[in-house]
Amino acid sequence: MRASSLLCAAVLGGLTAVLLTAAPSAPAQDAASSEYHIDLDPNVVTSHEKDGKKGLYVTLHFKVRRGKDGPVADDVTKDEIAVEEDGRRVTDLEIFQPRAQGLTTVLAMDVSGSMASNHKIDEARKAANAFLVKLDAQSDSGLILFDHRLLVKEPPGRDPSRFAAHRLLLHQKINEAAPSGGTAYLDATDAALHMLKEVKGRKAVILMTDGVDMNSSRTMFQVIEQAKRDQTPIYTIGIGDPGKNELVTTVLVLDHSGSMAERAADGDDKPKIEALREAASRFVELMRPTAKTTLLPFSSDIQKPLPFSANKAALKRDIKELQPESGTVLYDATWYGVQTLAAARLPGKRAVVVLTDGVDESPGSRRTDQDVIDAANAAGVRLYMLGLGRAEEINEPIMRKMADKTGGEYFHAENQQKLYEIFEKLSIDLHDDGIDEKALGTLAKSTGGKYYPGRDVSKLSLIYDELTEELESTYTVTFASRHPDDGTARNIQVYVERGGKRASGVANTGYTVHGVIVPEMDHRVYLMLLIGLALLLAAPAGLRRLYRTSGRS
Repeated sequence: MRASSLLCAAVLGGLTAVLLTAAPSAPAQDAASSEYHIDLDPNVVTSHEKDGKKGLYVTLHFKVRRGKDGPVADDVTKDEIAVEEDGRRVTDLEIFQPRAQGLTTVLAMDVSGSMASNHKIDEARKAANAFLVKLDAQSDSGLILFDHRLLVKEPPGRDPSRFAAHRLLLHQKINEAAPSGGTAYLDATDAALHMLKEVKGRKAVILMTDGVDMNSSRTMFQVIEQAKRDQTPIYTIGIGDPGKNELVTTVLVLDHSGSMAERAADGDDKPKIEALREAASRFVELMRPTAKTTLLPFSSDIQKPLPFSANKAALKRDIKELQPESGTVLYDATWYGVQTLAAARLPGKRAVVVLTDGVDESPGSRRTDQDVIDAANAAGVRLYMLGLGRAEEINEPIMRKMADKTGGEYFHAENQQKLYEIFEKLSIDLHDDGIDEKALGTLAKSTGGKYYPGRDVSKLSLIYDELTEELESTYTVTFASRHPDDGTARNIQVYVERGGKRASGVANTGYTVHGVIVPEMDHRVYLMLLIGLALLLAAPAGLRRLYRTSGRS
């Protein structure tokens, strides 16, 4: 019985491979010389919903050129575009031709804290302004400026008579942008899609960012599905170098001694412990999703740290429970933080972040500052030392020495606002190490857009030049597929037809929607395969009967 089951499984596997091989594949671009050439994006976007209607909808993007390597042609009308699916002419096409029907975009621009480095914000402002200037006068645009929040939300103007005035407003908002905070580009992209939801004609979201999304509530899948439902491509621009995607692990060594009940500066409106709660929570909020940390609170005693965690809500709850009490054992607490990180043996970037508002008090630590430095260097751990409050109440020379000798950095937070800014910047520096090219590429490709790497920030304006041409010369065609959503491969042909004759070569592409495989082939071949399968399934039973008959004889 076991042998017959294995035989059946092997036969079924072989027949499945045959049926998959029989599915049609997409032929290459037709290179025939003709008046026009279809420059077709092979990335076909499919959606199971459009304008609230269920079905299988297919969206294509292409340019029409004069000859294969010629300039973009602008004299081909919508009625001259022909599309065939598996050799059958598609009659109900929804075609958008940007130069004839206008273009509507929303520019989502990252103004997070990391944009302040290497002149990125200056070059980004310059490029974004140039993009708005180069857009066709009849094109509409909106703007979103974001860090971990949506700071500016200016929807498209909608009124052609006011487009010029509206763009002046967008220029003003761009020029006023000041870098700060974290990064939530998925939330920003989602907001841009909602701005464009009711817009007819050619539309697109342009996302420009220099980092990893660490703060969005929306997921990549949700944003992509929304864009596909709305037939809105997303074009992404990654500013700077790709990130290493290293695992980041930290220990937050936080002083909650009795002096933390006081204010850091005369102008502060809250005690140091409350300022610490807010600032440390901000550090946690800006951690990338894969990063982990643990808290090591100390006063005269050192609390045992919990396991490293990426649960931001739980970490922030623990931070809020800190209360001022007792004295300060700074060196022992920092040494214990180093040992905690070393014992975890986790790969990637590792750091101990220490905050105190005072000095190591007597009777204080058993370890010295040099003991801490030696332990940190032996473990390959950097120390980031934060002194809170008045400089004369902090042992700045020793804290600076501990940071410098381990490759870290010392910060003086003279008041509550400065403390918040330091924790925010430190979290960004530790966790946001460059762009996530894979994520930006997926976001673009899955929605019919394109990813543009901008490693040289001085060339951002050139990228926007290319993007402007791409948007204003690209046809978008959407149609409802006649085929059921059955997982089979489909072939699509696009060409220009004028006066009943083809005026271009044929551009070919294809797509497959994953589902139950139903082979499309001659029914007689399919019938023969089924008969063969039935005979093979019946063979084990026939062999057993033959064996029993021969045994009796």
